[in-house]
Amino acid sequence: MNFIRLFLFLLACLVSTVSYAKDADILELTLEELMDIEVTSVAKAPTRLLDTPAAVFVITQEDIRHSGANSIPGLLKMVPGLDVIQFDANRWAVSARGFNGQFANKLLVMIDGRSIYTPIFSGTFWDMQDLVLAEIDRIEVILGPGAALWGANAVNGIINIITMPVEKTLGAKLTAWGGTEERAGVSAMFSREISDNNSLRITAKASSRDDSLLNGSGADDDMSMGRLGFRWDFNGDRITGNTTGSFYHGREGTNFDRVGIEDDYHDLFNDDTDSTEGSLMTRWSGPLGSDATLSFQTYYSYTVRKEAFYDASVKVLDNEFQLIQPIGQDHTLTLGGNMRFYWDDMTAHSHTNMEPIKDQYKLYSLFIQDEYSLRPDLTLTLGGKFEHNDFTGWEIQPSTRLLWKASPSLSLWGAVSRAVRTPSRMDANGEVVVALYPPGHSLNPTPNALMPFPIPVMVTFRGDEEFKSEELTAIEWGAKTLISDRANLSLSFFYNQYRNLRTGSNLDPSIIFSNGLPAGIDQISLANNDLEGDTYGMEALLEFQAAKDWKLIAGYSYMNMDFEFGGELEEFLNSFYSTHKFSFQSRFKWSDTVRFNTWLTYTHDIDVQDQSGIFDLTLSLSWQPSPDWKFEIVGHNLLHDAKQQGQSELISMVSTQIQRGGFIRVTYEF
Repeated sequence: MNFIRLFLFLLACLVSTVSYAKDADILELTLEELMDIEVTSVAKAPTRLLDTPAAVFVITQEDIRHSGANSIPGLLKMVPGLDVIQFDANRWAVSARGFNGQFANKLLVMIDGRSIYTPIFSGTFWDMQDLVLAEIDRIEVILGPGAALWGANAVNGIINIITMPVEKTLGAKLTAWGGTEERAGVSAMFSREISDNNSLRITAKASSRDDSLLNGSGADDDMSMGRLGFRWDFNGDRITGNTTGSFYHGREGTNFDRVGIEDDYHDLFNDDTDSTEGSLMTRWSGPLGSDATLSFQTYYSYTVRKEAFYDASVKVLDNEFQLIQPIGQDHTLTLGGNMRFYWDDMTAHSHTNMEPIKDQYKLYSLFIQDEYSLRPDLTLTLGGKFEHNDFTGWEIQPSTRLLWKASPSLSLWGAVSRAVRTPSRMDANGEVVVALYPPGHSLNPTPNALMPFPIPVMVTFRGDEEFKSEELTAIEWGAKTLISDRANLSLSFFYNQYRNLRTGSNLDPSIIFSNGLPAGIDQISLANNDLEGDTYGMEALLEFQAAKDWKLIAGYSYMNMDFEFGGELEEFLNSFYSTHKFSFQSRFKWSDTVRFNTWLTYTHDIDVQDQSGIFDLTLSLSWQPSPDWKFEIVGHNLLHDAKQQGQSELISMVSTQIQRGGFIRVTYEF
């Protein structure tokens, strides 16, 4: 516990320091101001957090500064209902309300409304989303379906990372850090007004990360990356708009397991993963007529990723328009359309395959939503999205939401929604080795009539062009309340009914021969939609201002899964998640210049992985002796020397032990 002793020592040294702190006025938004934060991801229009008929959690810039986290997945751990697991030094799994995995496919992730969801595998490459944290205004997290506005794949939740307008970051900010795991890094942000209506921000970041542990030694999964970005804002008398662009390149070591029927069935090796991504987006809005607002958004992105088993590239071109039109006193109509084009190219090396290697496909949609004020304290929202994709054709995703403002400080809401997860390219056209069962394994059927003596069985998942969309019908309800001027509480409950979930049906097995002798069985599992099940649970977030300079934040989530499939697979699926999660934060302003933050998290057992419950502790101490300078020391994973947090759903991906670590961060503003 040397890090904890170091924190207490530094805290004692800094307690007596009194000076001016530049961001002291933001330490804390009051609890009432937090409920007044405007979010845009629920209705595609600014809405007070207290007035949103959904389970919405907002990570503010204040939360980011005081969290001690140095990555976006690390920040997301504070949201109840999100499942966040770190597999190695760089790779993360993030999901909402279950179904977690390296390619969690029921969560839509966006940056400023630009989807970063990959269509090849379904999911998000979190290791590539290494933004400059200082330019993030807030992260809006919606738990539950949002497909009525955002479309397919917004099934269990939405994460929208929203960057600051340039006018909020005028000046320059330089940040440098170094430590044991976060080995070294620097970020820079320069913002200025170009003219009365134009402003520009340039950002840059470079960092390197140390490796984790594997079998007691270094895992060689260290990382280095670089990112450049810009944002140009235009604020005219009637027209407003912004254009953003970014370029990312990163290299990281990754440990793989090339399973096979030879020798001991496993070939562990390490190889570099190289990732490159560029994007350009522009968004403009202005009045149409006397009271309507029209907006357009276009973006293009190009992603290249090279791993041991495949090289893949994806190009995306997306065009969207939206109209917000009040009708009379009681109705606000929101409607719009979208057209998105994909071009992908995936060359497989081993253990994966894609046929055809190259493909292009498109998605187009229309959405409409009416917000109807039944009376001053009661609002009904009806909406739906009509979306066409090249895999399953038309999908209709409706939603009904009701909000009752029982008092100025209490809102109650309920919702019934339908959402779908459309097939990925892997679901329709891909192959990937998913399991290998050695002789004696409970899922190895040999010896049997086909093979009278025991040999290994290799299972390969094969996509099917007949694969249908996975479907969700969700019932949700909840409350948001400002209990007093010192406490607020958010509660949400859900019951989700899933149909047509992905599983596989075994084709006739074939024998693999080596030197003329049977050496193994090749079992093809063809993608189908034979799985169904239900989940239910709740999330709670309590914020309490214990004293003028002391805030406490507690989050809790519970979830239960009940799948209907039969046999060992049903038991496996019903235990492939953590039932309980808990987060507790203490933010203490010791003086005008010194702050001390504590963050404790707990994740319950994951039975199928023999993963015991995990407590983790992050401590951060900051000192700001002048308006320009800030010094921080952060310790993370302090309760374990090294701990494996979970296992990837991909047999080829080797999970490692995440080590205790710490870093020092220095920020200079001018």
